[in-house]
Amino acid sequence: MLLMTNVDNINCDHVPYVIEELMKKGARNVHVIPSITKKGRNEYIFFIDCTKDQVEDLAEFLVVETGTLGVRIIENEHYEFEHEIKKLEVTFERGNNDALWHGSINFKIVRNRSGEILSVRAEYEEIKALAKHLRDMGLNTSLYEVKEMVERCAVKKFKDIELKHEESEKDNIVPIINFSIEELLCM
Repeated sequence: MLLMTNVDNINCDHVPYVIEELMKKGARNVHVIPSITKKGRNEYIFFIDCTKDQVEDLAEFLVVETGTLGVRIIENEHYEFEHEIKKLEVTFERGNNDALWHGSINFKIVRNRSGEILSVRAEYEEIKALAKHLRDMGLNTSLYEVKEMVERCAVKKFKDIELKHEESEKDNIVPIINFSIEELLCM
């Protein structure tokens, strides 16, 4: 189910609170779009993904917290892909095997119905912390560069593991990726 409501009587400081509370109440996802009404007033359009049994509770919360006069209920289908979280050990080294950073990064692996890997995405906060650490170490690199490099290698690593191992062995493996700083700087 998708709930939708438009609200023109709250300010932007109130929006994060409403999102957090909806998530605490069990919403699967919440999106808010700033908009302009027909009279030129600012408004927010809320989209809340939830189950049918959550509709009444979440709708009542929206009325209490935002003053909305109603909530649209949109019945929809969701084509969901299989996905899992897997960990990679990652090391960034200088040319002399001096580790600048070593740690684990979680990756969300999305698969098609046949089990083939379609997408591998690093957890944002972990990549952000890594990029900050590398900048603090004096490397002139961006979050974008670090993310692209790590995800490109992670896709290859996870696909290689699947080619080399049987299903029963895959779950016990924590693959390792080593990067030299030269690789990062050449991107």
